[in-house]
Amino acid sequence: MRLFLSLALLLILIPTVAGATPITRQTAEAYFQNCMQQPSQPGLTQTGKNNLCACTAAKMMQSLSVEDVQMMGGQDQNARNAMNKMIVHVYAPCIQYPAKDHYYHTCVTNPQTKKLGRNPQKLCGCMASQVASYLGSNGQQVFQNILSRNPNIADPMSALTSDQEFQSFAQSKLLGCVM
Repeated sequence: MRLFLSLALLLILIPTVAGATPITRQTAEAYFQNCMQQPSQPGLTQTGKNNLCACTAAKMMQSLSVEDVQMMGGQDQNARNAMNKMIVHVYAPCIQYPAKDHYYHTCVTNPQTKKLGRNPQKLCGCMASQVASYLGSNGQQVFQNILSRNPNIADPMSALTSDQEFQSFAQSKLLGCVM
């Protein structure tokens, strides 16, 4: 959540310019540096954090304008629309990195996992890799679906990990790895 909020807060500080102004490489690099300095979520590896920060920095240059970012600072529907655009087009394509770490950490620390197999690290690695691979290909659709059910999410990772539909999918991947 902190990394997601750092993206939103850094981007809000971009100066106002008229028209559809692209996010500059300099702004993306500043975001990356800021992102890397934020405290990590529990279970997020340094590699996962680096990949997430690099991916979101690149995606914001591709998908957002300065004006989109400025709208996020508001309290109206335009601000919410801009935030949801960021979630779908910047964060969702990159969520595979923190998700892989999260699902591995959650799985390997769950006492029930040991009942499923002899090697929890291998089992959880299998499941986390499959979840991450799926999100790498389908993250935007997953978040469009989540936002259709709850258009006002504040933290994409929490929304993903609390979404019953996605949790059923992740559980099916875990059971598939047991076989």
